[in-house]
Order: sequence, then C-alpha cells, then structure tokens
Amino acid sequence: MIIVGERINATRKPIREALEKKDEHFFLREAKKQIECGSEFLDLNAGTGSSKEVEDLKWLISIVQNAYPDIKLALDSSSTHVLAQCLPIVKNKPVMVNSINGETKKMAEFMPLLKEFPDVYIVALTMDDSGIPSSWEKRVSIAGIIYEKLTGVGIKQENIFYDALVQPVSTDNEAFRVYLKSLKTIKEKFPTTRSICGLSNVSFGLPKRKLINKYALAIAMYEGLDAVIIDPVDQGILEARCAVGVLTGTDQFCMNYISFFRDGKL
Repeated sequence: MIIVGERINATRKPIREALEKKDEHFFLREAKKQIECGSEFLDLNAGTGSSKEVEDLKWLISIVQNAYPDIKLALDSSSTHVLAQCLPIVKNKPVMVNSINGETKKMAEFMPLLKEFPDVYIVALTMDDSGIPSSWEKRVSIAGIIYEKLTGVGIKQENIFYDALVQPVSTDNEAFRVYLKSLKTIKEKFPTTRSICGLSNVSFGLPKRKLINKYALAIAMYEGLDAVIIDPVDQGILEARCAVGVLTGTDQFCMNYISFFRDGKL
C-alpha cells in the first residue's frame, strides 16, 4: 500500500497562510510528521488562486527535497503550465502527477506534457465532460479511454493509477459500493495498472469522520486498492492499513506491523 500524504495542500487555511509567509519550519514539520507515519509520497499543492503557483510550488519542492532527499513527491496541480515548470526540478523519481481525467480539454492539454515526461506516475480520475458518473459501468468505460490515451504517449501501464472516485455516503448510500465495483472491474480489465483514491471524501458531512475513513480504507485495501491519498497522521488510518496488511498477507512476516508496534505507533 502506497501512502500519499495529503496534508500540504494550500486549499487548507493553515497551509495557505504558512505558504504566504514562506514558513519553512512549518512545512518541514508537516513533512516530517507524514514521513514518520509511513508516507512514501508527499502531495504538494500550492494552488492558492494567485498567480504565484509556479513560484510557490517550486519553493515547496526545494525545501522538502533538500531536507528529505529520499521522499518522493506528488505534484498536485490542474495546470499543465505549472507542472511543466516544476517537474524538471524534482530530483527523486518517480514523481506522481495529480491528476488527469477524461475531460476533452484536460486530455488535450496533458498529452503533449506527458510525452515529455513518460516516466511519471499519473493519477487518472474516472470522470469526463459530464462530470463524475453515477454508474460503475461509465467509470470503467472512461478508464478505457484514458488508458488508450496514456499508453499512446508512452506512459507505462504500471504507472497509471486509476482513481475510481470515492463519493460521500452521506448523500448517496450506494456511493461506496459503486466505487468498490468500479475499483474491482478496472483492476480486472487493466490488471497491470494500479489504483489510488482520495479516501476522506467518503465521510464528508458525517460525524466522527475518522471512524468511517478507517473502515473504508480497510475494505478498499481488501478489494485491491494499491495507493491512497490521505492524512497519514490519523491514528485510525495507520492502524487500519497495518492490520489489513497482516490479514491479507501483503505485509510479509508482519514486519511492517511489528515495526510500527515497536516504535509505539499502534
């Protein structure tokens, strides 16, 4: 299970304020916490709505990779201009691009960029010009279209991380079932690709969200989820992924579980 730490996101008020102040110590603390909790990638989002996204994202990349050269980065931007400026300065490869989807305009913008960086990991959202489909069949169909486009510009199949789009169960009781069916079917149709999701969406609008998130992660991992974008500092998330790793046999000899226990993290 690949953990992508989501905490450094400028849509969050404390992050936006720290970014405006260029508070290096704040961001290094945020990075350290996530790395200590097992993040393999750190998601960096500098989208404050200003014209300084390139400058801000370059600054974040620089301070994080200088302090933690072994951590991998996920660049979170909807702008191909921003990504084109920032991808070349990331030293530790592979770098993850978050994200592309099946929208006509988005595909047209991203394909030339991805031809230049064919070794990136790409998060591919199963939505198109009509938005997020309500049916798993449509999401699988969009996954097929994206697959053809990405492999056509040289992206390796195993570098495609499909996001079948977790939606809030507070507004649709079937939302998580649809997500799981999409996840399973995409993995069956494209077995060499991988899967990822922004899991915390599932609990939006509900009390005790962390409780829902913990069990949603456990179920999704059992169904084959390969990676998750989440707050890794959440104790319940840490415990859920350690326990599921043991129970599904992906944590060989329970070494990850034992290591976290010895470190007092469980």
